[in-house]
Amino acid sequence: MKNRIPTQLALFLTFIVLLGSSGGQLIPRKTDKPEYRDFTSSGGKTIKALLIDKTEDTLTLKLPNGNTAILSYEKLSKEDQEYVKEWDKEKALFLTQCKTLTIRELLEIRGYESFQFIIKGNHIFVEGELNGNKSQFMIDTGAGSTVLHIEAAKEKGCKVGPLDQKIFGIGGEAPAALTEVPEIRLGQAFIKDQVLLAADMFKDIPGARKNYDAILGAEFMSKMRAVISYKEGRIFFRPDLIGNNDEIEVPEAPEYRFFKTKDRKTYKGKISKKNATSIELGIEGQKKNLTLPIGRLTDEDQKYITDWSPQREIFLRQCRGLTVKDILELRKYQSFEYKRMGNHIFVDGTLNKKDTLFMIDTGAFSTVLDAKWAKDAGCQVGPMDQTVYGVGGKAPAAITQVPSLTMGKAKFENRQLLSIDLFKQLGEAGGARPYGAIFGADFMRETDAVITYREKKVFLQPD
Repeated sequence: MKNRIPTQLALFLTFIVLLGSSGGQLIPRKTDKPEYRDFTSSGGKTIKALLIDKTEDTLTLKLPNGNTAILSYEKLSKEDQEYVKEWDKEKALFLTQCKTLTIRELLEIRGYESFQFIIKGNHIFVEGELNGNKSQFMIDTGAGSTVLHIEAAKEKGCKVGPLDQKIFGIGGEAPAALTEVPEIRLGQAFIKDQVLLAADMFKDIPGARKNYDAILGAEFMSKMRAVISYKEGRIFFRPDLIGNNDEIEVPEAPEYRFFKTKDRKTYKGKISKKNATSIELGIEGQKKNLTLPIGRLTDEDQKYITDWSPQREIFLRQCRGLTVKDILELRKYQSFEYKRMGNHIFVDGTLNKKDTLFMIDTGAFSTVLDAKWAKDAGCQVGPMDQTVYGVGGKAPAAITQVPSLTMGKAKFENRQLLSIDLFKQLGEAGGARPYGAIFGADFMRETDAVITYREKKVFLQPD
């Protein structure tokens, strides 16, 4: 059945131009040293050791000389008993053995399909197909629904109806047409037989290059359980779980797998070692390992070997229970549970110490404030002598001096942002909305943000 869209769709897209931006960086590949600590016995004696395992009644300690000791809980001080009760083996193994894995590796292990996105200005774009034709899409969490550029929709064989609908944006309202879309595809992720809106998304924007065909909104991101990582410049999807509300689990890894050579020989084994040109396989049922040149193996097995690492193996076998939230928080990300209003996502923060609700908008080039809210928060709002562009055309804006803006521990001080009347042009379709600012791509890049749709969280690195 085709999904119909309400006639009055409040599609809030922001294309804000502001001064400068900061680039994202790849995750540093650091390994934490094992956490040897002082354990004190109930009698007051102290030893330095590493906790490596526990049961309901006992704990296993590794000593600096490599020996191990098994103790009962009651032999420890009350403080150390509490430490052992809180200790989590999976998290400890991750921190000491798996922290070199990147977010991309960890999510792909969990079955996600990943795409490198392109950053133009502060907007993020991915390559895909619209009705079987190569297309470029902008990812916009601030857009409640996916919307097509009307010229691209016609050129790529979508059935475009009359311009008798309306959408609303920063520049006001714009005419739109109900459009039958056979398929939108990104890799293995796709939606089929949808009725979406198409509009002239570049109308009245000076020098518009019309270099993308559609905006993928929050409803598409939710279906795909998307994860957006600014740090690695990638977006991740789980298209195999559309319509499945179960928790995502890492697939259990068999101890042995089949390796096939180009001359059709097969070996059942597991990787013990690898170098640039060969692997050493532990063969099932044999004591002696087998060494094979990587070039002899099939392309599929060569890719498996390229991706394989001891850290991935430990994660698959001993850290499978960790969630995406666990993994990011262990990497010192701060998490915020976002609120859903329609398809938009919001998080709490402050503007100049005034409690403020922020809309998270990857399609917004820069963070932008509601002018009235900024004034009420004590920010210095200048004259409305600037211009911003978006759906519906252009709107006046004011340069605004912001002493501080915070979201948890992430703090931005002495910034110059733009303020506009965020709600003036939304009319009856949008209504008054209880948020004071849009948290745009500039600050998300600066804090290496990660947005997870499954866990409904935004993660920032405040340092």
